[in-house]
Amino acid sequence: MSGGVVFDASLAALAPFGRLVVAGISSQEQNEVRTGKLLRGSVGVLGFWLFHCLDRPAMVDEALADLFGRVQRGDLRVIVGATYPLSEVARAHEDLQARRTTGKLLLDPHA
Repeated sequence: MSGGVVFDASLAALAPFGRLVVAGISSQEQNEVRTGKLLRGSVGVLGFWLFHCLDRPAMVDEALADLFGRVQRGDLRVIVGATYPLSEVARAHEDLQARRTTGKLLLDPHA
């Protein structure tokens, strides 16, 4: 989810035949990938954009059913980092963008 030095360090850490999946660039720092470096390490970089899967329900139906089943059974739980009144949605966005938050943020329309 990050570009820049984090991407470079992640690529350097790959073992032979390792794969680095890029699912976002939250740092907004683009990287250049050199084909020679990929060949020397027998590594790969793959871009993944979730929205391409949404047009192909068969790709996600089973995985989502498994995920929701785990949540329902209590095997997984959501970590709530903070709850904001709906009137403070702008502050919630600012805190999220400034990376002052952890976990999921909730907006409470009744607060």
